[in-house]
Amino acid sequence: MNVDHFSNWPFTEGEAVKTIESYVNDVKGFQFYLQEKLKDIPVLSRFSFVRYKEHLIKEDYAVSTINKKINSLKVYNDFLTTKEVINEPFIQLRKDKIKY
Repeated sequence: MNVDHFSNWPFTEGEAVKTIESYVNDVKGFQFYLQEKLKDIPVLSRFSFVRYKEHLIKEDYAVSTINKKINSLKVYNDFLTTKEVINEPFIQLRKDKIKY
């Protein structure tokens, strides 16, 4: 299931258009990272998400930016779970967000 399917989903859940664009851009960034860096690893997994988060930290992204990206990926994760593309969530906001 590609990002185009996802781009319509938050709208039906009552999200603002700007938020949808932000979610989609964050998901595309995650997918680009996976294609470039983790070619041999399952794309949608806890491991790939943690590697991406570590990459963002290493690249010196602001904590607020990383947390926004994590939130976007959590929404995408919820979408994939709802559509039964994955069996269980691989992102947990409480555990994954970075503390200030």
